[in-house]
Amino acid sequence: MRGAVMRSPLSAAVLLGLAVALGWPLVPVTQALPTPPDQGAPTGRQRGGASRGDCMAYQDLTALVPVVDGRVWSQTSSPTPDFFFYVPQPLTTDTALELVVQDKDDNYIFRKQVSVDAPSGILTLPVNPEGAGLNAGETYSWTFSIYCDAARPSASVSVFGTVTRVADTVVTESGQTLTPQQQFNLSRQYVAAGIWHEALALTLALHRADPDNADYFAALDALLRQAGLADLSPAVLVSGGLE
Repeated sequence: MRGAVMRSPLSAAVLLGLAVALGWPLVPVTQALPTPPDQGAPTGRQRGGASRGDCMAYQDLTALVPVVDGRVWSQTSSPTPDFFFYVPQPLTTDTALELVVQDKDDNYIFRKQVSVDAPSGILTLPVNPEGAGLNAGETYSWTFSIYCDAARPSASVSVFGTVTRVADTVVTESGQTLTPQQQFNLSRQYVAAGIWHEALALTLALHRADPDNADYFAALDALLRQAGLADLSPAVLVSGGLE
């Protein structure tokens, strides 16, 4: 499904398949799911692509967001969402990572460079801006880069796309500690609402906590497949992420 054009990050077919597999109620989809706003922005890059030198090891760097109508685009309901990336080779503190989030006027909302010792797999990067974060109803561009050669800052491999913050239509109990089943039900509501970042964050957390649970594995696998990432497996996860 690499490069496929999809109508939404979470299609009716995937929701139906998950419902059947996991015993969820079958709720018919009666309206079109959201499509990305057309603001003249670049279509994005989900995968790192061909690289040279030290960056060849990371050329399969992949952003865990869908391609929707030809655009690397996703939705979040949080002002400070987590981003997720598949890193194909281990990282060391000699390799700098950078996540940048900018508004429509190219102002920096978030910019952070870090380094970490981590095995290959799925890496979580939280957005923790000094200000208020993402505003509801606005679309932002983001770029994640791995600087493979410290002596040559221009040598890097990158993925980029856009994210829109939307209203949170999922009702939760404030201050309540949720059981795993309640978290799973909550992740399903985010899936149905097309709110990608929260759906993936919850599903990843559940699978990390209980990797032998077949339902969690199936739900995470379905999300990866829907994003056009069928070649990735939940088995490659990295525990935790960066603060």
